[in-house]
Amino acid sequence: MEPVHTTVQDPRVDTMRARSVSLARRLLCGAGRAALVAYDLEPLVEARALCHGMSATGDLVVACLADDAVPTTTWADGALRVRLDIVKEAPESAVRITACAVHLLGTLEWLSAEDVHDYLADADLDPRLTELATMVGGRLGIVRSDRVLLHDSAGVTPLPFGEVAGLHPAGGARWGCRSFPDAEQEWNARDLVGGLSKNQLTGLVTAAAAGWEAGVKLSSRAEVTCSHTEGRVFCVDIDRTGLTLMAVTLGRASVHFLAFEEPADALDELADRLGQLVAVGSVQPTE
Repeated sequence: MEPVHTTVQDPRVDTMRARSVSLARRLLCGAGRAALVAYDLEPLVEARALCHGMSATGDLVVACLADDAVPTTTWADGALRVRLDIVKEAPESAVRITACAVHLLGTLEWLSAEDVHDYLADADLDPRLTELATMVGGRLGIVRSDRVLLHDSAGVTPLPFGEVAGLHPAGGARWGCRSFPDAEQEWNARDLVGGLSKNQLTGLVTAAAAGWEAGVKLSSRAEVTCSHTEGRVFCVDIDRTGLTLMAVTLGRASVHFLAFEEPADALDELADRLGQLVAVGSVQPTE
């Protein structure tokens, strides 16, 4: 009789998948800086003065002011093939760290002025996006794509657009434009991390490096350091799934993800999850 082989899924695989989806969703929902280029138009000029977000029905929406110097923003003849890039920096004031980015290829279709009002009535968009779209010269467009590429310290992760947007396979939105923390809540979330001491942050990184099951090492690379970064731990990101930290020590930058036991969907829950991480991480054996 042949032995029966069973495959046990590493629980961290599911954790990292949830993290990737959460990161990508936050970017599509309005975090970071967006740039759009229509690669069939000449001259090939990126549109960078954009607002972006997701509607209540899972549409990826962009708004801008029409600019004759940027052909993408003045196009009025059907769908355009486009590339959309959204880059997000870490919530740190002392250093600039690129936390993550999403890239996608798809089509952009600008709504006519007559259709914008009707669309906005049910879209439940960020007020800043709505304000820009309804200014004199404002435009509102929908970007459609099948796949999103997430780039971060863990590498490149391809994700179905529907999964990121929270769409049911049969159609309709499950979460729509909701993500946590959103762009306005991010610095409040960062303030919670700022309440941790240097020793607590270092302890989390040390426990993760020693094999703590809540920790995942995302990357490590040689880094030119200076006096204000050497020996410090920086917050690369914090979201509903966990905390991402970068430690700079002896000319190397290492990035670790510390996963929460349960997702957090409000600031008080986030504070509780951070407290749990610190409490459990402090009793982990070190190398």
